[in-house]
Amino acid sequence: MPCPPLDDGGPGRYARWGEQLDVRNITRDEQAGELSAEQVAGYIAKYATKATESFGSGLDRRLTADDLDHLDKLPAHIGELVRACWELGGRPELEGLRLRAWAHMLGFGGHWPTKSRRYSTTFGVLRRARVAFAKRRRAGDGVPLDAWERAEDDDQAVVVVASWVYVGSGYATEGERWLALSAAVRAREERRIARDELRTRTIVA
Repeated sequence: MPCPPLDDGGPGRYARWGEQLDVRNITRDEQAGELSAEQVAGYIAKYATKATESFGSGLDRRLTADDLDHLDKLPAHIGELVRACWELGGRPELEGLRLRAWAHMLGFGGHWPTKSRRYSTTFGVLRRARVAFAKRRRAGDGVPLDAWERAEDDDQAVVVVASWVYVGSGYATEGERWLALSAAVRAREERRIARDELRTRTIVA
């Protein structure tokens, strides 16, 4: 695959696959274009679970220039990729790619579900999808029900516990006012008696 030159007037470059290239169609059968959801999911999961930290502690954090001298414990091609990211990241025309900041991830700064150009989602959406799937699996062939034995996608799934409205302030009648004042007087009297009893017992003791 031809690649644009890095420098103005520089030599053209080509990207090639190695000899280990093994191309297989992700199909359900011999008919081209018949994609299997299971095989596609397995193919995506293969790359979604790849991570550079599996190569050891050398790539479990962001790197500095001093770390480039200690990449001998990594596989040779991984070390070359890290060095290439560092070298390319030092070029002013590639500064926006932040290759040096992501050299420990071989230049890829992000996670595949949020960075794909043709497919993008968020972890929140994925978590909600997992929860919904788990509920459906627990329900078996039935429909997942909530605590009130209703379908969760039912429009009537909202429970109104109470409705609150402002009625007013103060007492509606003179009788209510008298009862409130009497209760306040009794409470004050009970507190006074309790204080007197406590003081008397303390003096006697």
